[in-house]
Amino acid sequence: MFGGVHELSIDSKGRLAIPAKFRELLLRHYTPAVVATLDSRSRLLIYPEAEWEGVARQLLALKTAGNPTLQRYQNLLLHNADTLELDTAGRVLLPANLRRRVDFDKEVTLVGRANRLELWGREHWEAEMDQALDIDPDELASELSQTDLQL
Repeated sequence: MFGGVHELSIDSKGRLAIPAKFRELLLRHYTPAVVATLDSRSRLLIYPEAEWEGVARQLLALKTAGNPTLQRYQNLLLHNADTLELDTAGRVLLPANLRRRVDFDKEVTLVGRANRLELWGREHWEAEMDQALDIDPDELASELSQTDLQL
């Protein structure tokens, strides 16, 4: 499972160096290929190829008829999914069309989130973390009390 936060830079050729911690997990449990796709204007989702296959099946199974919002989101993820191979230096070349669609350029944050990686623009990541840290503790306790989560 992927976990951790890494502040990185995308080089002038559009390459992202995958940290050794994540590369080792990929090579130990998967293949050196990942699938990157758009999720929003603030981040890309990056899945090991085998994990993406399951996600793609779930996306294709969505009942989108009559629901333009779900259909657009399904299309966003599926149409923009691109398989990327790690080079010998452990980098992936982020396709130009994906880089154009997200609101980041050079300074990024790569986050492990269980079965996937998320690539955020640094400013968006910082804003997301600030919002999470500012959650009202009483409101959070109330919301958590309605779940089965045990920490």
